[in-house]
Amino acid sequence: MSAPQSSSGADQEMDLTDIFALFQRNFYKFLAGCFKAIDFILKSWWVILLLIITGATIGYFTKGKPDYRSTVVVQSNFDSQAYLYNAIQQFDDNLSEKDSIFLKGIGLPIKETPIKGVQIRPVIDVMRLVEDLKASDRTLGIIIQELEVDEDEELFASDRFYTNYKYHKLTVDLRSEEAKSQIAKVIDYVNNNPFIQRIKEERVQNIKERIAQNESIMVQSDALIDSYTKSADLSNQISNERLSFFNNSNNLNVNGVLTFKNTLAIETEQLKNDLAESLDAVVVISDLQTAKKESFKDKKEVIYPILLVFIFLLFAGVRYTYSSLRREVEAQNLLN
Repeated sequence: MSAPQSSSGADQEMDLTDIFALFQRNFYKFLAGCFKAIDFILKSWWVILLLIITGATIGYFTKGKPDYRSTVVVQSNFDSQAYLYNAIQQFDDNLSEKDSIFLKGIGLPIKETPIKGVQIRPVIDVMRLVEDLKASDRTLGIIIQELEVDEDEELFASDRFYTNYKYHKLTVDLRSEEAKSQIAKVIDYVNNNPFIQRIKEERVQNIKERIAQNESIMVQSDALIDSYTKSADLSNQISNERLSFFNNSNNLNVNGVLTFKNTLAIETEQLKNDLAESLDAVVVISDLQTAKKESFKDKKEVIYPILLVFIFLLFAGVRYTYSSLRREVEAQNLLN
């Protein structure tokens, strides 16, 4: 009864030995292939060196001039964010289409336009966004769930929110560093639109009227308080506890009048600041930052040599495989 078990154990041992031997043979075949490849590369070193020099030379003389990218922070006034984004998108589309009428109208050359593209993104301020929306955490959460975006930055930069931001980063792709002087034409394109000009005139007029109204009310408040203090005996009517003044004839709350006047003064100062800043719909508020833009054409002198060497080695590998397979087929007399 023990002989069959011994035979079965010997068969299993032979199977494992065969598997190990097969693995060993394939491993040595792989090593042999690697050694042949290394020998071929060493033998063809002069061809590879020539390809590297040729590729680097071609890449150097064909890479062309580098592109540049400029960024600047702009401020949007008159609640013009929606128009600003539409105008920048339209500007970029016209550049892509090389619209000759458009380019001529804004003073850019039709051929070799110095500006290659424009983009705009909001400068995200989440705290101010929540304050402006006056939304609770739950309400903001519902809004976020309705939007499908990959990252938080993309969420708050989406068109659902950018109208709530006052500051935006304008990115302009240029053909040369000297072309950065042309960025002003992008800003002028937005500001010189007739529609935005009408909005500007109406908004500026409303601000001026509001300032004049506030100043008139403050003058009236001063006159009212002066009249009250002259007709009242302040020493008998000051209430230290409530900090209010009362006149039995008109129940004038002097403390309330002073508080209201102070509120108007703060609002007027803010309106004057807004008026000073609101010269145009879009105002540049930062220095222009320009840097060289890295792209494929800037690395041609590196990429071309690698590409040529890769093609050469690929062709050599295909040729070697074809020759090896053909020899095996001929050895078995299958071509006869």
